[in-house]
Amino acid sequence: MGRGGSRGGGRGGRGGRKPFRGGNKNNFRGGGRDNRTESWTDIPRQNELFESYYRMGGFLEEEEFEQMWKALATDLPNSFRFTGTKSDALAVREIFKERYIPAITAMDFEGQPVEPPKPVEAFPDELVWDMKTHKKIVRRYAPFADFQKFLVAEAASGNISRQEVVSMIPPHFLDVKPGMVVLDMCAAPGSKSAQLAEMIHGDEEERVQKAANNESPNTDDGGDYSDDGRSTGLLIANDTDYKRAGMLVHQVKRLNFPNLIVTQHDASIFPSIELPSTSGKKQYLKFDRILADVPCSGDGTARKNPNVWGKWTPKDGLGLHNLQLRILFRGLQMLKKGGRLVYSTCSMNPTENEAVISAAIQACGGVTKVQLVDCSDHLPKLKRKPGLTKWKIMDTSTVPGSNEKTAHLFTNWDAFVKAKAKYEKEEPERVFSNKLVPEVFPPVATSEEERIPLERCVRVYPHLQDTGGFFIAVLEKLDDIKVGQLRASNNEAILREAKAESESATPANKDEMEIDSTEQTEEPTPAGNQSPLKRKLENTEDADAEAKRTKTEDTPAEPTVPKTEDQEETPAAATNGSTPAPTKEVVKPKPEQQSQSKEFFEYLPADDPNINQILDFFGISPRFPRDRFMVKNKEGLALNKLYYTSALAKTIISANKHRGMKFIHCGVIVFVAHKIKDKDLMRAPWRLQNEGIRILEPWANNQRVVTCTSKATLYKLLIEMFPKLPKEGGHDIGEVGDQLQDKEIGCCFVRIEKSEGEDGFPFRMVLPLWRHPGSANLMVDKDDRKAMLLRLFNEKDPVIKNHVAEKAKAVQDAKDAEEAEEAERELVEAKEEEADATADAGEDGEGAAAPAVEQA
Repeated sequence: MGRGGSRGGGRGGRGGRKPFRGGNKNNFRGGGRDNRTESWTDIPRQNELFESYYRMGGFLEEEEFEQMWKALATDLPNSFRFTGTKSDALAVREIFKERYIPAITAMDFEGQPVEPPKPVEAFPDELVWDMKTHKKIVRRYAPFADFQKFLVAEAASGNISRQEVVSMIPPHFLDVKPGMVVLDMCAAPGSKSAQLAEMIHGDEEERVQKAANNESPNTDDGGDYSDDGRSTGLLIANDTDYKRAGMLVHQVKRLNFPNLIVTQHDASIFPSIELPSTSGKKQYLKFDRILADVPCSGDGTARKNPNVWGKWTPKDGLGLHNLQLRILFRGLQMLKKGGRLVYSTCSMNPTENEAVISAAIQACGGVTKVQLVDCSDHLPKLKRKPGLTKWKIMDTSTVPGSNEKTAHLFTNWDAFVKAKAKYEKEEPERVFSNKLVPEVFPPVATSEEERIPLERCVRVYPHLQDTGGFFIAVLEKLDDIKVGQLRASNNEAILREAKAESESATPANKDEMEIDSTEQTEEPTPAGNQSPLKRKLENTEDADAEAKRTKTEDTPAEPTVPKTEDQEETPAAATNGSTPAPTKEVVKPKPEQQSQSKEFFEYLPADDPNINQILDFFGISPRFPRDRFMVKNKEGLALNKLYYTSALAKTIISANKHRGMKFIHCGVIVFVAHKIKDKDLMRAPWRLQNEGIRILEPWANNQRVVTCTSKATLYKLLIEMFPKLPKEGGHDIGEVGDQLQDKEIGCCFVRIEKSEGEDGFPFRMVLPLWRHPGSANLMVDKDDRKAMLLRLFNEKDPVIKNHVAEKAKAVQDAKDAEEAEEAERELVEAKEEEADATADAGEDGEGAAAPAVEQA
């Protein structure tokens, strides 16, 4: 199914967001390694600091906050998405709806009907579904077991992605068209990259078919299919961590898209990609669309992430603000004029959301350079709240040697400066966060023309449509960014300046020196209770130390961004006239943060004899490009696997592979060397690969193509491996066997067209088949065979017959039996010799020693 009949690969990514609590920011449950011993259901879903901030920080009215908080403490529904080309996705969706939904709908539990999976209304074409059924019901009834088996099989085949609903929103807001060049800056584990790749390719397969039939591929949808019906676009999916980048590769490989490159770079200093230039002046790639789904504290994932409830502190968001800002700024630099960037997090904290957006726009030169886009027409059925224009910032302060922490709420930077000054006089040992900077507060515009319309941002709260919490903003680049400067990641220099100004200014009155903290907040404190923001926190020091340690290992200590080679200025850390910080010792990256092995991407020349021999054997049209085949060895030899990539992917790889770019994946396997003893008798000892077969098939003439028109024939080919097919004589593989009789040894295309009726096929398929001297075999592994048998024939536990393996086993069994018989015979003979020797010794009369007998 999908682009290659049934895609290989493991289970799809489970859609985990990127809460940044330690090394693995893409863990499905949101944090670092989960060392819990208690059940997730037993963990108290309470955190006084967490609740107090969102209750008092100016986010929602009290009544709606109660609804949101109640929803946040409940389990998250399971959700999934039908993936691949749209035609394939709709076909698998129909099988799911017709086979599994009625069986679940007909069930009762304790006298009440069971709620079946339902499509999520916010998304088009019923391609996104969720299921709220309680696990005790799921575990008890057979229809759910069948449904689960279907999900697992289709996820392995790449036709379903198990992904959180809110995680699916950002790609829709990017408005990607086929032909666009797109960058996913923080892509792992890859579920959003999969969506973007699907959008870039669009309905490419249908258009290629038209082009191959000498029809004009229609481009009225705004896409660019000028490459003989193929999309000219490209997706570059990036992640900074080697292990997470490996997860990303695993996810996108299932898509079998040639217009895709995976890189491993720090997103905040993503290198400029050079393009060939004929003018002598260097040119660099600019992107039509960029997704910056940045590392975040992840408090919107509390419904699935137990770490949020146990470890949430306001320092999480404050500590990540500068990294998020640098990633966003770098993305805006690489964006084309007129291009769009989507910034998103799974956090509800404005420190990581609206504050980052406003700081980035200001650093770019204001709203005349970058504007927030009104995206109310994107996913119009999505329930949402506008972005915040006012908010409060929470910080906690401590006194060394004490476990007690005091929480403070500040409405603006001046309030924090005054509070800090007051405590320095009254309690100089009290320590505040050094990550609290002016940019985390709401921006203050001097005129309506300069005002940043933050209300155009999108907030998705858990109670709106039973999801996690999420933030999305769409930015459009209006003009080149000539100068940009980002402030240092800590507030020490800024506070020194503020203190100097304060000492030279006229003393403020008492009202101006009031601390905007819990004690002075306008919200009333419940009678008889201590303020909820001032309390003793157990084990907080250890937790903070651990968080600080992991973040230091994963993010650079300083926010400076080295100057890149493209035409626009790159942000540098502002010194604000302060003394530069001492040079820090360079820390060698941990092994998992480095590329573990060198990947080679070498393109074969268009006149390579191997390529021409292979394509001629398979009858591929001369119109199919010969210059996009790639190998992955340093010598550039066609030894084992041949990959195909798009033209733009080739241009980028070739121009940048020696410039320090870390390319870790590109290309779709189309041919693999077939190593058999009689390969010298073959014109092309190469076999077609399931991954890339549909890229080649439209351009193949009939010399290596057979058609399958009967489901019975396909069933036979799937349920049996190596069914007999002699050159002369009978066979039982129907019309496929008839067509193969006259084919020479080698690989073939099996073409299956969509057809109506009981014996028809619900979608088009192309599968590779090898014609042996006396048999035939679909080149599809057992797991994919079982997935296809379940999908097409509802075979739940098929037994795949392997005639070659059975024959080999029979030969081995016969050999083992013969050896056992021989061993038994030798044993009998040995015993007889021993008896004879004993008898001889008795006749001698003196008890001569019996000879040693070798036991079998």
